Amino acid sequence: MKTIDKTPKGYVPYSLLSVCGNKLTGGAKILAVGDTFPILIGKGSKPQIWLMAIASPNDKKFISIVEASISQHSFVRVEEVGRQLVVKVQGATVLKVEQTGDDQALVSEIDMRPLGLNVFGGVSELNAGGMSFSNNTFSGGGTLISFGL
Repeated sequence: MKTIDKTPKGYVPYSLLSVCGNKLTGGAKILAVGDTFPILIGKGSKPQIWLMAIASPNDKKFISIVEASISQHSFVRVEEVGRQLVVKVQGATVLKVEQTGDDQALVSEIDMRPLGLNVFGGVSELNAGGMSFSNNTFSGGGTLISFGL
């Protein structure tokens, strides 16, 4: 599990991560739910993706479904499509990421709804819990979106 104080081994944040029209710099994360990071995107020879899904809404427990861009479940596929990494869950695209430089990447599509989280967006806007984010810059070790449990 990825907690606020602990990220997975091998995770190195990008200096600049563009997420659906928003910029995260200096290690800022996309999303936190309580003390868990359901999505992390780090740098490597290609983007390194960690994804978690809600296993049980009643227990609010998460399970890891992608670790370092490797699927951990048969219903999850991580595909290289041109220069993009595309993550699909039961055929539905949940994430499209492209490394655009040595220390920067672009998230052009995200849809965490199949994973139990109301977070989705396209090239220019990110939606989360009824709020829209566009043309924002976040920096430091915090998160763009944070939900309590």
